[in-house]
Order: sequence, then C-alpha cells, then structure tokens
Amino acid sequence: MSRRLLAVLLAALAVAPSFGAPLEAARVDAAPAIAVPAIAVPATPALAAAAIADVPPSAPFAAAAMIAPARPAAPAALPSARTSEGVAARVAGAARAWGAPVESILGGHDVLLFGENHGSLESVETLTRELPRLAAAGVTAIGIEGLKRPHQAAVDAYVSGRSARVPNEALAFSPRRVAALSDLLAAARAQGVRVVALGLPLEYWAEEAARAAATNTGQPAREFSGSAAVQFRRAQSGYEAGFNEAVAEVYLTRRNQAMADFVSDALKNGGKAVVLVGQAHVDGLDMIPGRLLNAPGQWGTLAGELTKRALRAFSLTQTGGLFVDEEDARDDRLARPLSYRVGGSADGGAPTFVSLGPDRGLWHAGPARGEP
Repeated sequence: MSRRLLAVLLAALAVAPSFGAPLEAARVDAAPAIAVPAIAVPATPALAAAAIADVPPSAPFAAAAMIAPARPAAPAALPSARTSEGVAARVAGAARAWGAPVESILGGHDVLLFGENHGSLESVETLTRELPRLAAAGVTAIGIEGLKRPHQAAVDAYVSGRSARVPNEALAFSPRRVAALSDLLAAARAQGVRVVALGLPLEYWAEEAARAAATNTGQPAREFSGSAAVQFRRAQSGYEAGFNEAVAEVYLTRRNQAMADFVSDALKNGGKAVVLVGQAHVDGLDMIPGRLLNAPGQWGTLAGELTKRALRAFSLTQTGGLFVDEEDARDDRLARPLSYRVGGSADGGAPTFVSLGPDRGLWHAGPARGEP
C-alpha cells in the first residue's frame, strides 16, 4: 500500500463525516443509509468517526487494502441511460469492463453481495454488462433486494422464456431505473440465470416493526404504526427506548434473515449467486447498518446471515459512477465518506478495485455523477 493511501485511510478515521442518505420508502428509489452507533445519540448531520468505526477484526481495512487498477474508463459522452438505447450503448462499452476479480471471488465464495445506492445506474448496468462473465464463473441466480416476492412468478415466466412480456410492474420498486432493470432481466434471460426476488412488501415490515415496538415498550402497536418512511423518520429524529431497537431489529436483522433464506433456497441445488442490495445490508468501510436509526447494539449483516446457512459471502460495495440524478450521487458521497476517500485516492480516482480483506472489497466506478 502506498504511504499516500495509508495516510488517507488513517485521516478518514479521525474526521467527523456527514450523512445524508434517504430511505427508499421515504424518497422513491433512494438508498437507506443506516448504521449502528456505539451508543444511542440524537440524530445529527455529523457523527464522530469514533462512534461509528466499529470495524470487525476479520476485515482489517487499513492494513490489508490492496489496489488493482481497472481498465480505462470509457469517454464521458454517452447516450442518456434513462432510455433503453442509452443503457444498451453503455453496456456495449467494453472499455468500462468491471475491474473486480469476480472469478477469484466466486472461486472461494458462494455469494457475491453487491452493495449499491438505490439511485445508482452504474450498479445495474455493471451486472447487465458482466452477466456473461458471471455466468461463466458459475453464477446461476441474481438476487435483487427491491424485487418483491409477489412478483416472482411473473419474473420467472419472462426470464425462463415462457413469456415474452417484460414484467415492468415488478420493477416499479425503482421507477427511475425500470429501463436499466429491464435490460438486466433480458440479460439474465439470455444467459439462463434466474432472477430471485428478495423483498417482502414494505407494509409487512412496517407492521412487524410496530408489533416489535409494542412488545418492547408495553404500549399499543398503534402508537408505532405508519409506513416504513414514517418509522424511519421517527427513529432518525431521536431516541425512544424500545422503539428504535424495534425498527433496527426489523428493518436490518429480520430483513437480512429473510433475504438469506431466499438466497439459500435459490442455491439449494448448487450454483452461485450475485445479490444486489442496498449498502445498509453489506459490510463496508463506513459500517452503514444501523447508524442513523439511533439504535444501540449490533444488528448484523446479510453476509453473517448467509454464513449461518453455510454459504460463504463476499461483500463488495460500490462507490461512484452514474446515478439517476445528482441528488442521488451527492447523497451517496455524504453517506459513505470513508469509502469515497479510499476509492478516490486509489489510481487517481479512476475505476478501481480495492481489496479490504479475504471477504470484503470496494469497487470504485470513478467520480460519482448524476444524469444531466
């Protein structure tokens, strides 16, 4: 590791990062940026790094960081990614090939967890473009957090070739990325890779959170009812003993458990999976899970739940690249300052893979930018 990168890593731990990551349910298609503080504190725009830098000893991100430059980035002048033609043109850009060593990763892991911001076009387009390579490496399933289980049959019908109709209604969870997600489904259909819905309706989780809060506090569940967005805003606005813990338990731990079950079931006959989920479910440098919910304690990660099911997972988080708009690009930079410092310092900020240990890595896709 260069002295410059080490200095950046150490300096990043000493600063107080700002966070501005919204919830998908609160602002359509925006990523929830949530993580666990060491203690319960009121939600503020800035949190001390010492209160959030709870890095597992198994993943020494500073001492083990190794950087592998990616292939050169394609020219910035590309068609709009909000149209199918634009996505297809970007997918065809071989110069933007993924620099992550997916063959090596999948050689030692059953599941590649790809942590994204839900406003990222780069993440979806990367999977679409690289699906032939992933399939050749043994991937038989792609799991998508936002895709809801009630739509699984329609997605299966299209991807398997039984139906020619693209189930765009199943992609409504991310309305600004429907075109990009449609191309991902088409690529999965062409490669014979199943697409697995990992999500349950947010209404279900909201009811679960209200019941859990009632159990924790002894108050009626109606005192905590509301949409997921309402519950998140309430948890982020301060600390209520029993309520904040309930929200974290349901939206982090229980959701991770449910997704791990769905992935495990998809791999019951063998194969490997790539799972596209929000950064809140993946172990990264900024330790996002739980921080802005003001909930003391450890709420786990999807990788941990997969390990309990005898599936070894590699956690890959992404920074930079193309977003739906500049607001999403800005939110991601604010939510994960350490990740951006590391990615931006490596190879001059060009697309780069940074190894963070045997089971973690960072893919920096270049400067974060929104569509014009």
